[in-house]
Amino acid sequence: MIEVASKELRTDTDGLLQKVEMGETVVITQRGKPVAKLVPHRVNAPRWFTRDEVVAIVESGSADPALRADLERLAGDTTDDLGPIR
Repeated sequence: MIEVASKELRTDTDGLLQKVEMGETVVITQRGKPVAKLVPHRVNAPRWFTRDEVVAIVESGSADPALRADLERLAGDTTDDLGPIR
């Protein structure tokens, strides 16, 4: 990530956009304070799901019914006796 003053954005817009196109994130500042961020456009970026989409996902892909019993059976087990991880 690079920071540039708004003046540089005005004078070298094409150069900064080329950097963004190559994957760089550019933070624009005014008087040293960050005010905007130029980030690469990603078509396949994560998006928010609607309520109906979440319900459909949950209803079509719920966990194995025996999972709850397995988790309850294992809940008492701990790894305290293993000591610290090195």
